[in-house]
Amino acid sequence: MTMQGGLEGRGQRGQISGERIPRADGRRNDALAEVPDTSQVGAATSYYNRPMLKKPTWKWFIPFYMFIGGLGGGVALIGGLADLFGGPRHRATVRRARYIALVVALISPLLLILDLGRPQRFHHMLRVFKVSSPLNIGTWILFAFGLTSGAQAARQAAEDNFILKRESWLGRLARLLPGKPLSLAQALLGLGLGGYTGILLAVTAIPLLATAGLLLGPLFLATAVASGAAALALLAGLRLGRSSHADANDEEDEEEARADVETLATLSTATQLGLEIAREAVTPRTIGRPLRHGPWATVYRVGAVGGGMLMPLALRLPAQLRGRPVGRALSITAATLTLAGAVAERFAIVEAGMQSADDPYAYQEFTAGKVGSARPTPEQQALMAPKTRSAKPHIAAKDTR
Repeated sequence: MTMQGGLEGRGQRGQISGERIPRADGRRNDALAEVPDTSQVGAATSYYNRPMLKKPTWKWFIPFYMFIGGLGGGVALIGGLADLFGGPRHRATVRRARYIALVVALISPLLLILDLGRPQRFHHMLRVFKVSSPLNIGTWILFAFGLTSGAQAARQAAEDNFILKRESWLGRLARLLPGKPLSLAQALLGLGLGGYTGILLAVTAIPLLATAGLLLGPLFLATAVASGAAALALLAGLRLGRSSHADANDEEDEEEARADVETLATLSTATQLGLEIAREAVTPRTIGRPLRHGPWATVYRVGAVGGGMLMPLALRLPAQLRGRPVGRALSITAATLTLAGAVAERFAIVEAGMQSADDPYAYQEFTAGKVGSARPTPEQQALMAPKTRSAKPHIAAKDTR
C-alpha cells in the first residue's frame, strides 16, 4: 500500500475527522483521539483543545482586594478633594473618608500578603523600585497610602477627641501634622490605588484582560470613584460619622454635601457604564465569550451592569435632572447597589479572565496579526542581530592531540 493510499484510507475511517479508532488489542487510542478536522482551511486549530497559557492561580481574595483597594482609593480621592476645595460643609465627608481609608489601609496589605503566601515577600517587593512593573508600583502606592491614611486618621481622631485625647501629648503631636499637604498626597495616592489594579490585569497575556487593556485601567478607576462615592453617600444617608456637636446649620451643610457626593456618584457611574460599553464593543466574540455566556456572564450583566450601574442611575437621575435632592431611602438603596455591583464586576472580570486563559482559540485570535507584526522579518532580524567580529583565518585552532 502506498503512503497516499494509506492516508486516504485512514481519513475515510475517521482518523482525521476526529472519530475514535479502536485498537487491535481493544485498548483506547487516546494519542490519536479528537484530532481536529482539517477540512476547514485557515480555521483556528488547537492541540487537543489544550490551553496555550498557564492559567493564573488567583483565589477569591484577589478580586476582593481589587474591590477593597478601589473603594479605599475612591474614598481617599474624594476626601482629599473635599478637604482642599469643599469648604466647611464637607467636614463630615472628610471625616468619613479618613476613617474609611484607614480601614482599607489595614485590610489591603493582609489580602496581598495572603496571595503572596509569606509576609517576607511583601517586604522584598519594597526593596526595589521598578517603574516597568505595575505590581511593584502598586505595592509602593499601597505602602505610601497606608502611611498617609494613618497620619490623616490620627489627626482626625485627635480633632474629634476620639481614642486620641485632644490635649494629650499624642493628640497635640497629631494635630501638628500638615492637613492640606497630606490631603493632596492622599488624593493622588487614591487615584493610583483605584486604577493600578486594572493596569496590572491589562499587561498580562490573558486574552480577555489584554484585548481592551487601554480601557481596563480607566474602567477600574471609574468603578473606584463610584464605589467610594457610594460608601460616603451610604454613611451620610444613615447619618453615621457625624460630629457629636452638630447643630441645625451643620445639618443643612451635610445635606448639601450629600447632594454633591450623589452627583459625583452619578457622573462616575455613567462614566463606568460608558467604558463598559466601549470595552464590550472592542472585544472580539471569541475572546469575550466568558463574559457573554456562562455563570460569570450572568454575574457581570445582571450584577455589575444591571444592578451596579443601570439601577443606581435610574434611582438618582429623575430627581437630579429636576434639580431636587435624592431621597434618603433612594440614596441608601442606590449606594448599596453600586457597592454590590462593584464587587460583582471585580469577581466577574477576574474569573472570566481565568476562563479566557484556558481557551486556546481566544489566545490565537488575540495573538493574530499581520505578517511581520508578531514575528520579525529576516531583514529585521539582521538589524537586531548583535555585531560580532569576523574570525581571523590566520589563527589556527590549538592541536589537542
